[in-house]
Amino acid sequence: MEHLLWTEKYRPKKIEDCILPERLKKPFQEYVNQSNIPNLLLAGGAGVGKTTVAKAMCEEIGCDYMVINGSDENGVDIIRFKIKNYASSMSLSGGRKVVIIDEADYLTLNAQAVLRNAIEEYSLNCSFIFTCNYKNRIIEPLHSRCSVIDFGLKSNEKASMASQFFKRLQGVLESEKIEYDDKVIAELIKKHFPDFRRVLNELQRYSQFGKI
Repeated sequence: MEHLLWTEKYRPKKIEDCILPERLKKPFQEYVNQSNIPNLLLAGGAGVGKTTVAKAMCEEIGCDYMVINGSDENGVDIIRFKIKNYASSMSLSGGRKVVIIDEADYLTLNAQAVLRNAIEEYSLNCSFIFTCNYKNRIIEPLHSRCSVIDFGLKSNEKASMASQFFKRLQGVLESEKIEYDDKVIAELIKKHFPDFRRVLNELQRYSQFGKI
């Protein structure tokens, strides 16, 4: 079934296709090369690629993974039940499983405490990746059990990232056979950078008439 949302249809499936500075991309590529994802806490603003990176690593390695959305499923019982059922069973592919907890900063403090124990209880079978916009909302015991990677861009990286994203958007629009004006794309990137998801959603909305 075709993805209707461009953000899903064009979501990178490999780390090398993710638009990130080399200093961020390198450790993720190492995890893939070694087929070993540690417990991670990925922090940064909306739409910068945290969830995309988490999924891309799992897809590239070919490991089983489950995604829990912390803004929807943030209570103790659902976290405990879902994770216990998933993490306690063996992977179909034979490797380690991964639990991706998206928007983990929306989890209640009690739910976060449950996860602290789950990380240790299922450490032989399962890795955990947390994504969040605000890492100060994540309890310290989770910080200490994870490698924390901040997706914030340095000032000297922004122009390169915007340029790469501009080229990626041109490719999307050409693939969708949409006429476009470079200036409009540049203006959208300038307005919403570095929220790539927002830019892609806006472009899809504008493209409904076949021309931007």
